[in-house]
Amino acid sequence: MMEPLAHQHGIDLQAILDEASARKEEEKRLLTERLQESVVPLFIYRNGQPDRIGSCALVRLDSEFYAFTAAHVIRDAGSATLFAPSEGRGGKLQPLPPCTAHLKSSGGGNDFDVGVLALAARHLGAFQHHVFLAGVEIDQEDQPDDQDDVRSFYFVLGYSASRTQVKISKADRRIHQQSFRFSTQPVDAAEYLQERRSKSDHILLDFDHKEIRVEGRRASPPKLQGVSGGGIFQISRKAMRGALVAIATENRRRSRLILGTRIKHFLAMVGELKTTAQRGSS
Repeated sequence: MMEPLAHQHGIDLQAILDEASARKEEEKRLLTERLQESVVPLFIYRNGQPDRIGSCALVRLDSEFYAFTAAHVIRDAGSATLFAPSEGRGGKLQPLPPCTAHLKSSGGGNDFDVGVLALAARHLGAFQHHVFLAGVEIDQEDQPDDQDDVRSFYFVLGYSASRTQVKISKADRRIHQQSFRFSTQPVDAAEYLQERRSKSDHILLDFDHKEIRVEGRRASPPKLQGVSGGGIFQISRKAMRGALVAIATENRRRSRLILGTRIKHFLAMVGELKTTAQRGSS
């Protein structure tokens, strides 16, 4: 309806739409570059080869440093040493700083799947070049979902285990890992009931693998194994910034959903760790 009117006034409507689409894609590219300094892939070595086991979000609370991930990612790693690239765009695989793992994973129907790695602040090494999320970059007040898609959207960032998404130089153990990201919205209350998940504990995001678009074109996403432990952010459309609100824990392909555990449960575990440490030092 608008196109004939625009043509009468000498306006190239398609050019305007293309420019807006290109601007939107560029904004998301810059958003991805910024956030992948804080969300990194995790690896272990199997038979001398690096193997992706998941993702994690780097967080600083006061003067303490943590990596938030899914409990099943840490459990699957067992006693193996965890590695991650030294830089957001990749780099040399480095062992994580000395850390202690803390898990909350019931294995039941309402599993929180919380994994917190407490990193030794004095031994960050190469990881000090990463950006640890802090302050307003973390949803510490547990703000309610914003389903008004005019004001904000939800942005999921993690790293697929698909071999097509990574390039590895075996000689110097350098790696370039392509991040997986997409924009979406939370589902309505009825789907929480259907999936038997509490809205106060989890977030359910719409993810239809058949409707993924890249630069305006439909594309087949890589398999989501490895994205577990990635960050879920609520992003303001105006500022193109927002807070970490949850950690991705599961892709429910049949339901076309991404399941995440709200960040308050990770913060609660950090609080428990601090309380335990204070008791031990007294």
